[in-house]
Amino acid sequence: MSSTAHLYLAQSILGIRNDEMALSFDVLLHLGTALALIVATRRELIAMIQETARWIRGRPAADPAARAMLIPLVVGTVPGVLAGLLLLRRFEEMRTLLVIGITMLIACGYFFFAEGIADRRRGRERDLADLRLQDGLWIGVAQAAAGLLAGLSRSGLTIATGKLRRLNRPDAARFSFLLALPIILGAGAKALLDLRKVAEPTMSGSVLLVGFVASAVVGYLAIEFMLKFVRTHSLRPFGIYLAALGLVLILTAVFPGLVPFSAPR
Repeated sequence: MSSTAHLYLAQSILGIRNDEMALSFDVLLHLGTALALIVATRRELIAMIQETARWIRGRPAADPAARAMLIPLVVGTVPGVLAGLLLLRRFEEMRTLLVIGITMLIACGYFFFAEGIADRRRGRERDLADLRLQDGLWIGVAQAAAGLLAGLSRSGLTIATGKLRRLNRPDAARFSFLLALPIILGAGAKALLDLRKVAEPTMSGSVLLVGFVASAVVGYLAIEFMLKFVRTHSLRPFGIYLAALGLVLILTAVFPGLVPFSAPR
């Protein structure tokens, strides 16, 4: 949960600066995760491509869920794009261990709140075939917020928001991962463009290749685990994990030297 926050913490522990090397890691993270998402959601992606073609030709839906996701996915992508273009740089400048710790606690509270509301609505959830434009918009706003504040956890926040919109948990997770794909592809493309400005590569091609493969494999396994886990479990265990880590980060920020973290330079 919250890959951006964990990447930031890894940079802190390993002493990796926010320079060309960190940018290379960022590219690998985005492109490897994008490949993992494409493989994990390939059936939904193929179905949506087919439904787009049928829609253009004026034919009825062969897969109602795939047809219903088309417009909500487009609408849900807009908040993330606007947030990335207009606000991301400013929020990145404010990213500290204390801020990440606080947002992790907020994410925990949000997960528990969403699960509590969902428990009272059990048996009245909707599936993807009943997805609405408003669902895509609100889940997209959650994705944008998580993109700006690293500790919020993008997947957790979007799934929780989907549950508040009365989607069942497995379908909320499916939509969450599909919604992440265009944003992650866009972020990876931007990072690649930024990397082209570097005069000389800071890592060998073989190291980059190994890192890309590792991020794709681990990303795919994590996505598959999450999709299976949410079928029978709530988000509460992830909320507890974020709360525990968030408390450690807050204590570290308040009492320097307690844990060997230092902000990347």
